[in-house]
Amino acid sequence: MTFSHLDAGTPEGHWQAAGVSGVREAPGRGRLPAETLLVVVAAHPDDETLGATGLIRSVLGAGGSVRVVMASLGERSHPDSPTHTPEQLIAVRRAELASALEALGTGHRDRIELVGLGLPDGDVAAHTDRVRAVVVDLLDGHTGPAVLATHYRADGHADHDALGHVVSALAADRGLDLYEFPIWFWHWADPARDPDWRDWVRWPLAAEARAARRDALAAHASQVEPLSPAPGDEAILGPGMLEHFVGRSFDVYRYTAPEAAAGAGTASTASTASTASASSAASPSARATEVFDRLYREREDPWGYRSSWYERRKRLVTLAALPRERYGTVLEAGSSIGVLTGDLAERAERVIGLEASGVAIREARRALAGRSGVTFEQVVLPDQWPNRLPGGGPADLVVLSEIGYFLSAPELERLLDHLERSLALSGHLVSCHWRQEVEGWPLDGDEVHERVAADPRFRLVSRHLEQDFVVDVLTRASAADRVAVVVPARNEEDLLPGCLQALARAADRWEEVHAQGSVQVVVALDDCTDATAHRAEAVVAGDPRFHVMDLADEASPAGAPASGPANVGRARDLGLRRAVELLSRSGGAQRTWVASTDADTVVPPDWLVAQTALAAREDGPVVVAGTVGLDASGVDPQVLRRWLRDYTHGEDHGHVHAANLGLSWEAYERLGGFPHTAEHEDVALVEAARAAGVPVLATDRIRAVTSGRTTGRTAGGFAGYLRGLVTDAG
Repeated sequence: MTFSHLDAGTPEGHWQAAGVSGVREAPGRGRLPAETLLVVVAAHPDDETLGATGLIRSVLGAGGSVRVVMASLGERSHPDSPTHTPEQLIAVRRAELASALEALGTGHRDRIELVGLGLPDGDVAAHTDRVRAVVVDLLDGHTGPAVLATHYRADGHADHDALGHVVSALAADRGLDLYEFPIWFWHWADPARDPDWRDWVRWPLAAEARAARRDALAAHASQVEPLSPAPGDEAILGPGMLEHFVGRSFDVYRYTAPEAAAGAGTASTASTASTASASSAASPSARATEVFDRLYREREDPWGYRSSWYERRKRLVTLAALPRERYGTVLEAGSSIGVLTGDLAERAERVIGLEASGVAIREARRALAGRSGVTFEQVVLPDQWPNRLPGGGPADLVVLSEIGYFLSAPELERLLDHLERSLALSGHLVSCHWRQEVEGWPLDGDEVHERVAADPRFRLVSRHLEQDFVVDVLTRASAADRVAVVVPARNEEDLLPGCLQALARAADRWEEVHAQGSVQVVVALDDCTDATAHRAEAVVAGDPRFHVMDLADEASPAGAPASGPANVGRARDLGLRRAVELLSRSGGAQRTWVASTDADTVVPPDWLVAQTALAAREDGPVVVAGTVGLDASGVDPQVLRRWLRDYTHGEDHGHVHAANLGLSWEAYERLGGFPHTAEHEDVALVEAARAAGVPVLATDRIRAVTSGRTTGRTAGGFAGYLRGLVTDAG
């Protein structure tokens, strides 16, 4: 999830119209024993006020005590501040937090205490073991009932999500009531598209609680007011954001009862699943929870993951089948006691294990204690698949580790629906299942793999088949098998190397999911008078996928419009045609995709794969038009602010950038290609597509970064647009 506090966000009126005030009232309200300990685990000062005021005031009013565990002091709240260093912000926010707790504890100040951890702002996920240890100490030191409150585990902020996951796991382990408070969720979510909130609970706020919140928020002056008039010192919590909290007469929590936390789950891996049996009256997922909790209680390692050569070899085969050397986020469904999880962690930045059995999860956490980047979540699959992942981004790899046969066919279909939404556009799906007979469960391993392979949203990359097991690697369906890219360049000696290095990464990613030699990139030199040609040759030397084409030496290829004077439209068109010609030498009736970028632009690694994956969802030809982000280095701050204010990053946007554009070669030829004009050739091509009935998919899921220069290679174009912002700012 990507958002900014500068975004307009979802108005509170939309939440009210959707019925947020009508969610059911929290069951625990009104029956809090006087001995209750409430532990509020928050990431940054002000989170405790925004998220937990209702709980804090109710527990204090009932005679209980509150411990606010503050992970960090939020020193990165204003990273671009010209007036405050992070060290200065620590001092400011520490003092503000003390005043806010005075306000929240009004009348009961002796029963609310702060436990500060001093963790680095923005990196709480690397220190969750310490968070857990501190909360455990607080719970162990209390003899009465206890309640836990923390961030909603899918709030979209890395620190928030990390705390949500670690505290929810602890609540499950201890059998405690858990209240998760959303904060940024209200800002970025769509009430219609993110419907989970309808199952949350409402905690009414008395007038004194609302007053305490207002006073506490006022104490957090560095967040609700600008630090100074300078750019970078803007208020973090604007009026629209605050309206979600001060404008309501209630708090909203995701509430998990102890029995729900302790009983959630679905099947773990089971290469000898025929030993498991349960009442046929239960649903497959419910049966799995019951059976595997029992099995893990009886034996710590029921299938010999740690001792069996068969199991070890199967893991080695699975790991060897992964097309990519390293992944960012890995989601493992059916993580069991964490043996494969630990192996995956060697190839990834972070691994999230989803597992049914709380017994198995406890053993996995013990075995992987101290391993950074590994978390576990106890869930019932498919229907408790996490809506948001830690860090907010998609999963680069999803592993279905021998769980498919414990689901019914409709449940497997729902599982595929969930994981498809979580999978990055260039991500991989790995499925590994035992092939022998499975008694007492709906499906067998071969049927699971055939159903997954038959899903039109995925494409089989490789299959390893043995008598005992099968490992499939899949990726998203693609609209093309090979791709041609053009980069027009006129006097770009400084920026072209960065562009080509990024394109090499994108070509690598393409070949990871397609085939070696299925991408060709042409740098079309257009009347260059500097060292651009030399720089281009130096960067692409030795890479057969890249070619430099000097248009001064070229005639128009067959089928191209008549040649004319040097201009960017001509360079883009002739360069694409040369790249397609180079691809055609490999023969075969393959589907070809053509993509365009600019020499001052850096594309993301999944640029090519993502374009064709999105295009595959459409029936027939489609133009994929991505967005751009601005390289802010050297850009006037006022221009940057106007850019952020005026530019739309979202789906169905209205922008057209030749720096981030793609379509099928068939459609490109039908539309006549880029016209040979000095500027706006991209707009002309897109208008021609719309006129011909070719849909234009305007998406923010593919975003390139372009330079913020105001002097371009044509009179207009993007640089001209930015130059206009300079004039407006002046």
